Amino acid sequence: MNREEKMAKQYGLMFRDYPDAVTPEQLRQMLGIGRRKAYDLLKSGALPSIRMGRLYRIPKVLVIDFLCGNTQ
Repeated sequence: MNREEKMAKQYGLMFRDYPDAVTPEQLRQMLGIGRRKAYDLLKSGALPSIRMGRLYRIPKVLVIDFLCGNTQ
């Protein structure tokens, strides 16, 4: 199994009960972290997100990339 196939399998298995774009609260649940740490990750850009006014939305694939060390 090559790297691309392994990644596709990870994306299909990890966090399948969550929507494709998660809220900071859902991010906290996914990573098991507190509110402050979640917002620190988002504000610093360590975990890329989309900001709509005051709301953050984080693509689930970016959370998986972050956990797997696949960020740039």
